[in-house]
Amino acid sequence: MSQLSKIWQSCINNPVKTIIIAAVFVRLLIFFLYGHITEYPDSEDYRKLAVRLMNFDLEGYEGERPPGYPLLMCFAGMSDLVVVFFQLVMGVCTLVFAYKTLLVLEIDKRLALIATLFGVSYLPAVFFEFAILTETFTLLVITLIFYLFLGIIKGRKTRGRRYIWISLLCCYLVFIKVFYINLAVILFVLLVWHNRKSLKSGFKKYIMVLLMPLFFFLGWSYVNKLNTGYFVSSTFYGFNLAQNCVRFAGNTTPEYQEIGDIYVKYRSDTIRNREIAMTIWQAYPELKATTGLSFPDLSKELYDYSIATIKKNPVDYLGQVFISWRDFWKTSLYWEAYNFAVPESMDIVMYVNYGERIVLQLIKILFVLLIPYNIIIACRKRKMKPEAFISLIVLTASLLQAFATYGTNSRFSFPFEILMVTSVLLNMLQYYHRKKVIIRSN
Repeated sequence: MSQLSKIWQSCINNPVKTIIIAAVFVRLLIFFLYGHITEYPDSEDYRKLAVRLMNFDLEGYEGERPPGYPLLMCFAGMSDLVVVFFQLVMGVCTLVFAYKTLLVLEIDKRLALIATLFGVSYLPAVFFEFAILTETFTLLVITLIFYLFLGIIKGRKTRGRRYIWISLLCCYLVFIKVFYINLAVILFVLLVWHNRKSLKSGFKKYIMVLLMPLFFFLGWSYVNKLNTGYFVSSTFYGFNLAQNCVRFAGNTTPEYQEIGDIYVKYRSDTIRNREIAMTIWQAYPELKATTGLSFPDLSKELYDYSIATIKKNPVDYLGQVFISWRDFWKTSLYWEAYNFAVPESMDIVMYVNYGERIVLQLIKILFVLLIPYNIIIACRKRKMKPEAFISLIVLTASLLQAFATYGTNSRFSFPFEILMVTSVLLNMLQYYHRKKVIIRSN
């Protein structure tokens, strides 16, 4: 046996150790080459809430962000370096549980290890770990949820504590980003449907998956009600919906024409700068000065403006929703390319990043094409396989975010990318096994 064969056999015999060593190596390499913590406008919002949480003072908070990620910053002592360290550890843990999920789905150990090692080398995910953003944390929580959920679907031990863990993880997921309350709802519906023959015996466990996250969602909305006067999970809601009106912003009702005119003025400038999705945020200072409203009040006004404008332009709105939905399936890369600690390495890392994103983009396109197939097969057989569950969950998330906002939509898909790759891998294995059976029968 050659030395390489011995090394590979050792990797197969110690898969988790192999994944951890490889993942740590890649992260150390990027740490030395990049050596930079990336910040975005969102980062400061999280930091402000974290300071309030540390001081136990939410009085007057305008309700922009939920507390999940700021709590992590508090736990890190408000140190960005410690936050990044936590996120690097999360990235390694995510890969380990992604591998374990493949084993739950009865994928061969060797193939599962190879697929996970490809994930280890996916650099855009590593760069998220160096950014003060929620994506890495969200990815870990969603991966853990589906590790437990798919274990239940595959008929493994379904003790009540698995449902408790799913419920608790969904609770914290809502606290990271309130949009993900939809995941708790979808999981509840799928659990009820999957176990419909024994519904009476397990309904209490299924409803727990929904009720606990819903309690957290409503609880945070009530906190916002106390501070802002609006029972909403986030006071961004009006701005987010207004982003979907950007292409027909001026064609509104007389009541909101002034808002529409300001919106159009800034849209004309942003078209030249090619950042049309963020127009409403560039118009925000003038909108605030013109209306004299606070951030929560202006968000409510923009929500009313959006509803009126969408009713007047339903076809244009649906066209914009399609654009938002299409953007969901793009890949993300969040970094500052010209801030490398070792500038000479930037070009090489950039080409690796773009090459990997092309591969993932092709996988995402294949996943989208397979969604109808997986759902139709499930309907015909009245039994869902894991790839059908994944297809339904990701499709629902893609549609909901598209109706809600237009902007950095690909960030919504990042936490589901491991699931998409897993689903495509399952479909490919099924095709391979069917083809093998046909060849043997002939």
